[in-house]
Amino acid sequence: MATDDVKYPMPWRLGLAVLLFCLLMFGAGPLAKAWQLSGNAKLPLLIPGLIALLWMGWESRRYMRLTGNATPAMSRYLQRLVPLWLVYAIFLIAAINLQRSLQPQGVLAVAIAILPALPLIGFIWAMGRLFVEESDEYQRMMHVRRALIATGFMLVVSTIWGFLESSALVPHVPAWSAFILWNIGLIFAGIVPWGRR
Repeated sequence: MATDDVKYPMPWRLGLAVLLFCLLMFGAGPLAKAWQLSGNAKLPLLIPGLIALLWMGWESRRYMRLTGNATPAMSRYLQRLVPLWLVYAIFLIAAINLQRSLQPQGVLAVAIAILPALPLIGFIWAMGRLFVEESDEYQRMMHVRRALIATGFMLVVSTIWGFLESSALVPHVPAWSAFILWNIGLIFAGIVPWGRR
């Protein structure tokens, strides 16, 4: 049977987990503003989103097993992501608290600001390792295809947003949002038919 003839089931549960994660994480900020929460009082609002993230990871693994895509390289990739997510959460909370309490200047301010970016750079490294370690050529091609779809998604959305922002039609979005967009694109690429076969 040709590879293109393989039918993969639509990952509804994974899609629901992704949607719930995005709603909970992006909704935490407006909710904190509506409830007039500040500082560490906002942190509990992130807990449901983190639980949704765990569910999303569980559904990703389940879907990989269901479709026969659970290769050893992919398992190692997922095992690298969990500690990176934890380190990211810790570094982000630490950076926010250090900036508030120390109000640093100069090199220290730069170091604290960059702290949350380090685990995100680790994500990019983990993706590169997946490409290198994947011994199945078809699976490697699928990972690269998904990364290209995610990159295209990120470029399209950020370009359109940038022009809308230049016309003062939408609010400014920080540059680090590109990484979030890329990850949403990566998830999207695993759900759409041309990213699954």
